[in-house]
Amino acid sequence: MSYPPAFLEIQVTFARRLAELTGPPFQESVLHHTALYRILGLDWSLDQHHPVWRSFIAALQGAGTGFAAAYGLYAQRHAQGLIADYVTGRPHWGCFFYEYHLEPRVVRLHFANLDTTGAGPLSSQRQETRRAELQAMFAHIHREHPAAKLVKGGSWLYNRTEYQRLFPPQYCASAHVDHPHLIARVLWGQFLRHGNRLNEDVAAQFLARVVELRDPAQYASWFPYQNLLTEASIQLFYAHYGISDGSDGSGEPQ
Repeated sequence: MSYPPAFLEIQVTFARRLAELTGPPFQESVLHHTALYRILGLDWSLDQHHPVWRSFIAALQGAGTGFAAAYGLYAQRHAQGLIADYVTGRPHWGCFFYEYHLEPRVVRLHFANLDTTGAGPLSSQRQETRRAELQAMFAHIHREHPAAKLVKGGSWLYNRTEYQRLFPPQYCASAHVDHPHLIARVLWGQFLRHGNRLNEDVAAQFLARVVELRDPAQYASWFPYQNLLTEASIQLFYAHYGISDGSDGSGEPQ
């Protein structure tokens, strides 16, 4: 599902304001202070000479058309199937997937809204489903990566009670603020509701701060929700989801 125009425009407005306050060219600010390069379906290279990026920036700066033309380029690429979902090809358990780092034996937890029921993925009616997905995923991890020691996460979602209640309390209690990673889509997700609808209240709060604040060094505080890092022993997860050495590890990717 494509993003609404306002979701991209929020990022352009943010980049423009930072450029005004700090001095680098607008196009550089868009490249380094938004997730638009990735949203266009490009890789992590941030190559300012990539033809798609150059076309996007040219459209964004075009007289009269400006943002509408730039969004049109994004919409066209999305319609052509050139912007893949970021979990494409990865095993996942409903809305969850993970990466395992052999050294230092860390499981990194990820979430994506892959719920197709029409209900909010973190809503009360979907809570037991989400918990079952996590239980199945950690049963799989228990079987496939018995040497795993830690679970780590990083998301603005850890600010939300609806997300916290899915995990061991000690894991959420470890949350601490991380420096914003602006070129990734994760932090910007706070401006979207289920179904990629704009979260107008959060967006309005952010845009009001963008206009009013003067110190560019404080830009992280402009975001209503900060990115939070979390960490806990994997044994807490096994206990929380009822997984023991006798578990059959029956959870498999959907």
